[in-house]
Order: sequence, then C-alpha cells, then structure tokens
Amino acid sequence: MGVKEFYAAIGGDYDRALQMLMNDAFVLKLLKKFSDGNYYDELKKARDENDVPHIFAITHTLKGVAGNLSLSPIYEKASAICEATRNKKDGADVSKEMDDLIETTSAVIKKIEEL
Repeated sequence: MGVKEFYAAIGGDYDRALQMLMNDAFVLKLLKKFSDGNYYDELKKARDENDVPHIFAITHTLKGVAGNLSLSPIYEKASAICEATRNKKDGADVSKEMDDLIETTSAVIKKIEEL
C-alpha cells in the first residue's frame, strides 16, 4: 500500500497532506513517527483515570499532530473531545468519545504499520 492508498483507506486528506509536507517520503517519515509515539497509551491512561486535564492535554496535542498529518478521523474526534474538556477540571463525561478515539487511533496506527 502506498501513502495515497493509506489516506484513502483511513478517510484522510492525502492532497492536503501532500500540499503541507511536499512529498510522499516526508509524509511517510512523519506517519512512522506518529505510529511510534505514545498517543495510544496516553489516551488509554487518561481515559482509565478519567483525568480531565490529561484528557484535554493529550487530545489537544493529538488534534494538532493529526491536523498537520491530515489524519481527518483522528483530528475530528480529538477536536471534539478537546473542546468538551477545555477549561474543565472534572465532570466531563467523554468516556464513550474517548473509546471511539482510542479505537480510531489504533486502527490508523495499524494501517501505518502496513506502509
């Protein structure tokens, strides 16, 4: 599978990624760095502890990284959770949304590993 096919498979925006990052080799390099990161583990930890400030911090970071890589499914989910938890110390029940984001992130990482 090539980079263009990867973006089609996950519902990402290949053209935007290519416009921002210039070529497939650089896109691939950054995708591999993303998959090597600890986003998945941090999402699970924040969800399991229901640590709202940590949930905000990790989804805010993930929103930025996913946006820059044009990983639309992750970006959209992380953005929604980020806004739901912004300026909250507790009481934000986003467990269902976090489960969905964790599942989506895992699926995207598995697809990256196929590249």
